[in-house]
Amino acid sequence: MNHDRPLPAGTRYFFLSYVPPPTHNERTPGDHWVRRFYHDLNLAIDGQPGVRLRRRGFAAFTVRPPEDRAEQRRLALAEAEVFVPLYSPDYLNRDDTRREREWFRQRLQRAGRPTDGDNILPVLWTPSPAAVHAPDQARALAMGTDVDAYVADGMSALCRLQTHQKAYQELLGRLARHIVDTAERTPLQPAEPPSGRTDVPSSPTSEVPFRSVVIAPDQPSSPGRLNGRFHTHADRWRPFPGQRPVVDDVTDAAQRLRLPIDVRDFVPDTDLFRDCPGVIMIDPLVVETDDGAEAVRAAVDCLRNWVGVVVIVDASVPNHRTHATALLDRTVAMIPAPARPLAVTTHAEWQAGILGLVDRMRRRYLDARPAYPPPGPPISKPRLSEHPLPDEGMDT
Repeated sequence: MNHDRPLPAGTRYFFLSYVPPPTHNERTPGDHWVRRFYHDLNLAIDGQPGVRLRRRGFAAFTVRPPEDRAEQRRLALAEAEVFVPLYSPDYLNRDDTRREREWFRQRLQRAGRPTDGDNILPVLWTPSPAAVHAPDQARALAMGTDVDAYVADGMSALCRLQTHQKAYQELLGRLARHIVDTAERTPLQPAEPPSGRTDVPSSPTSEVPFRSVVIAPDQPSSPGRLNGRFHTHADRWRPFPGQRPVVDDVTDAAQRLRLPIDVRDFVPDTDLFRDCPGVIMIDPLVVETDDGAEAVRAAVDCLRNWVGVVVIVDASVPNHRTHATALLDRTVAMIPAPARPLAVTTHAEWQAGILGLVDRMRRRYLDARPAYPPPGPPISKPRLSEHPLPDEGMDT
């Protein structure tokens, strides 16, 4: 098969490659912001100087009906002038998105172009804490190294936050100029659309999860099946009657930030958070038993700078309030002050602060950037007493 057989002139300036939202939830915020970014990038291209006819980019979500997306994606991948991948931990870990990038690279190689030249324009959508993603992330940062918010938080944050709109528009302009210049000055010959499966070179991918850990009464005495979302006591704990398990709120917050989630019952392990950010949620009722109090003390040994501690009790029940509050104070007193344990007594308070808490722990982990997996012998655990943290509440 001749992969370089000419096709009719393409109609796409760029191919937007991104991680789609989970199929079970089409309202995932990430998809909304990808759509906005795509729309704004096309507007920026239309606003470039000159009299040439501007051509729109391709994104799979523009295809209706959805059943036609696979075929239209295949054709657009063969016609587009510039490949624009939105890099995130999910993107760089998934074979399907990396396969799109690999096929485009093969197209460039057949055309005698550099496989990481001007025709591939990566955008840092969400920063990855994994060391193995550093080379890809460095390329995505190249077009915005002077924009601090882009380097720290990625284009997704710039797109979402009003305070970053000036930087967002500046970077959209840079992307648009690059795409138009590349497409018009050095057009890429369309190729025969890909068929069959494109092999993806072996690459060490990594999943850095946000770990949600629960210490509550009646947890299983043996580790059992603790790694994952199902069959744990943790995902059944409901400190607020009539509300869903609190780990579901942590899961939603993590997924809004495009983080994989790992829900666990607590089992003492000083390396529990060595390679990932997370939160430990404690039911203060556990300190009424010797085993429970020991579990809280063991959790202190697991703490790192990127681990939040939340003590949760429902103080809305009158007959329970005094006893619950006393246990809450007793539990908080067991946690070192530098860890800034948060005491939550109402569901509204919990709901208002969980996204901010997850985001802060993620940011701290990104700032520390431990290697994943860390090379050589185990790394030393930072001591909380040597790294005092600013006074932070869940709603800041």
